[in-house]
Amino acid sequence: MEEFVILQSPAALLLCGAALFLCLFDRLHRASRGWLTVLSAALCLTALGLDLLEGADLREAAAIGMGFLLLNLGVRE
Repeated sequence: MEEFVILQSPAALLLCGAALFLCLFDRLHRASRGWLTVLSAALCLTALGLDLLEGADLREAAAIGMGFLLLNLGVRE
């Protein structure tokens, strides 16, 4: 496989990291009533769009999006 675009793009990497942080922070504290989850989803979609515009393969974007989706579909208490 060729190089991953998300590892070569600092902006997309930072957006995905921020989305992951916000999602996990919302899961731990649950004080935001879900707006942090929506914000993290928007950041992840922005990062995936940026990846696709920079020439990422669709499979790479789908793998990252699927990982984020599975994290958000976890069971909440």
